[in-house]
Amino acid sequence: LLLPLMAVLGAAFEPLSWEEAYRRAEETLARMDVPLLFVTGLCDRQSFANNLLYQNLGTTKGGAPYFSVGGYYLYFDPHCDGNASTPARWVLSESDPDVDADHDLDGDGLCSLDMHVKSTNFTMPPMGTQEWQMRCAEGEAVSSANVTLRMVPQGEKLSLLRGHSYYKSNGTNAQREYWYVGNTDAIPRLDLPSFNMQDAAAGFRPTFPGMVGKATVWPSMLCMAATWDPEAVRSYSEALGREFRGKGANSILGPSINVHRVARNGRNFEYLSGEDPYLGAKLVKGYVQGVQSEGVFAVVKHWVFNEQETNRVSESSIVDDKTAWELYYPPFQAAVDAGVAAVMCSYNKVHGEYSCSNSKQFKVLKESMGFKGFVQSDWWATHNTSIAAGLDQEMPGIGSGVEYHGAFFDANDLEAEEQTTIDQAATRVLAVIHKMNLAASTAACSPPHCKDFLLKDVSSLAHVRLARTLAAQSVVMLKNKDVLPLSSASTKSIAIIGPAANASQGYVGFVTGDYYSGGGSGHMMGNVTSAFAGLRARAQELGIDVVFSLTDNKTTAAEAAARAEVAFVVLGATSGEGRDRPDLRLDGNADALVREVSAVAKATVVLVQAPGAVLMPWRDSVEGVLVMFLGGQQTGDAWADIVFGDQVPTGRLPVMMPEAEEDSIPPGTEPDVVYSEGLATSYRNPDFRAAYAFGHGLTYTTLEYQNASSSLCGNTSECEVRIRVSVKNTGGRAAPTVAQLYLQFPAAAGNSVPVLKGFKKTSEISPGSSQEVVFELTQHDLSYYSAERGDWIKATCDFTAHIGESSADIRETVTFCLDGENSGQVQNSSYRFPGRARSVVSPPVFLGALHPARSARDMQKV
Repeated sequence: LLLPLMAVLGAAFEPLSWEEAYRRAEETLARMDVPLLFVTGLCDRQSFANNLLYQNLGTTKGGAPYFSVGGYYLYFDPHCDGNASTPARWVLSESDPDVDADHDLDGDGLCSLDMHVKSTNFTMPPMGTQEWQMRCAEGEAVSSANVTLRMVPQGEKLSLLRGHSYYKSNGTNAQREYWYVGNTDAIPRLDLPSFNMQDAAAGFRPTFPGMVGKATVWPSMLCMAATWDPEAVRSYSEALGREFRGKGANSILGPSINVHRVARNGRNFEYLSGEDPYLGAKLVKGYVQGVQSEGVFAVVKHWVFNEQETNRVSESSIVDDKTAWELYYPPFQAAVDAGVAAVMCSYNKVHGEYSCSNSKQFKVLKESMGFKGFVQSDWWATHNTSIAAGLDQEMPGIGSGVEYHGAFFDANDLEAEEQTTIDQAATRVLAVIHKMNLAASTAACSPPHCKDFLLKDVSSLAHVRLARTLAAQSVVMLKNKDVLPLSSASTKSIAIIGPAANASQGYVGFVTGDYYSGGGSGHMMGNVTSAFAGLRARAQELGIDVVFSLTDNKTTAAEAAARAEVAFVVLGATSGEGRDRPDLRLDGNADALVREVSAVAKATVVLVQAPGAVLMPWRDSVEGVLVMFLGGQQTGDAWADIVFGDQVPTGRLPVMMPEAEEDSIPPGTEPDVVYSEGLATSYRNPDFRAAYAFGHGLTYTTLEYQNASSSLCGNTSECEVRIRVSVKNTGGRAAPTVAQLYLQFPAAAGNSVPVLKGFKKTSEISPGSSQEVVFELTQHDLSYYSAERGDWIKATCDFTAHIGESSADIRETVTFCLDGENSGQVQNSSYRFPGRARSVVSPPVFLGALHPARSARDMQKV
């Protein structure tokens, strides 16, 4: 379904190479020689216009220059109220002046509201320190403040390194309409557009009421991770890029790609990697390149080790190098390799130093990983002028309230830095502008002149269809005991039960999400279809009767369930930015509701809408369990597509569903959050018990894996070893599958648990047919990180490739070694097999954190 949609949705933009982008950036930097006007000294009430660099935009009708920065203006007004006897003055204002007017340039007929200094010199505002008049206390009373104006020779360069907020001033939540979440000034004389940056990775976030319903509410990043499909992610991100471009934005503040460590993390729904670095690395490439092919640059976040929201602005993550390189860095490396334009540093500390001031981590990013773009701070995440440490741009450019900081990159701060440091940071920002050709590709408007774009409806029928297809592809069927799919021939009545089934959207605080979109800066609101609406509409089309109980009242739920052949209980959990979930339980009286329904229903199917891992203590008492990780506006229709068999389920778990709370890592509460478990998170921890294993997902047929083999690739590509396996559809329904390869390294690697090193989503396999799946393992796939050497070491022997349907459902194994001549750094020479890869096919084995008493239940075949 994706290919026709891709054809409809338009052609792609090709970013420049970094080499050419830097060449052009250096040419532009050499031309940045026009001074800007720096204004400082305004009182706190007027601080929104303070410590900013104003550029000359031209002259007024009277021949006076006028200046602007971030939607604030400095201009000469001969008579501010239109009265010829009123003395002339220079005015600082939030109002865009009418430069063609003779007087009263703001058009309000008043002088009392203006910040001003009286002057008859219209050629230049009074430089140095002067007494300006302004309102500083509450009310309309005017007082004076010593305001200093001076010219900053390299002001144009410095203006690239600091943003402007859509918040009006320090420590307030007063938002300015028709601004983006993050903004920089355009420099028209150099043909440099403004940065128009908006949240977030799953849709263009509405920041004031008039924007709600004007953009698609896409599935969450974790929902997309559940597709295990890089091509689907690419289609998703291209459509998203088109919507951002249609809104006048040229940057998406996403994707978020941190690997889950804490199952209760409030932002897990935002993270494309799920619990695995290999999965994240493969998916992030398509996201970055898809968005940037639309002329909109991506900002990957949050660098780095920001794996919990508890104490996120103060905790210090303590992570050893091996764990960092093998578990948490890979998605970021993949984003860099994909050409990502920008990286956002996080609020937390790393080994005692704030992430946005951490020179060691910036060195890893820029030198070890080879990142060529620029680094910007998360909003108010700066604690000092850390440009020399490696931070290139501070956001949002104003100070903030109690727990956040910011405002360390004004002209006074930056002029104290080395010139080469300033030039390097400015060049990185310019390189992104040129790489993405922002002047031509997305230079639609500059705030505050973006109202028409921000109010534009950029969704479309094609996008809504794509959102539905993707949400359906993300559905993971965890259990199906001969109940799904439903049809009118087999089922005459259904019950739809639970308050989550008909939940609406609503904004009840920044951190609070809903069952369609998580809370915080990633929260989307729009035209959602509930599970109840989607299921009932499809059932009625098929002539199936529907009864319902849309509360958590157990009595009415049981009554509805008893009247139907299949009872659907819809459950949910919410989370959001700024706090972690208190536990992994579903909301309300979910567990009791399921127990009550399953006790009387002929068949019970539980549909879960959740932001991450959840507990399912009732799973043995129901016939079916399916999960969707916040599916966006087409949630209800996607549920219907799967349960009625219009699409086969193809989703796979990007997280492990733990059996109990203790089978996951809780948020750290101490000042130092020590990642003492190392690599042993999720399925990599042999002590964790899985209710449903990482990678698990059923479909409407059965599959058999056969004839696994290995061979060397030769010297024709990056491939070192090729693993082949045949997958046969032994059931009665055509379906694709996601074949997975978990590689077990030799003992020298320091980790005995097989880890994901390959996955392939097949095309549809007809009943009785087979399809060959080929995994190509690269040198990096066969390497492990040595903290002692500070580098990667390629192992050469005692590999075992475990191939199957999940980390716990292994159908074939292949043991192999590498040719000594091609093996690089040989770890165990006694296992060299010159000229070939040795392979041994073993009987199917089951891996993962499964206790013997649970194996039969957890190792369900698809």
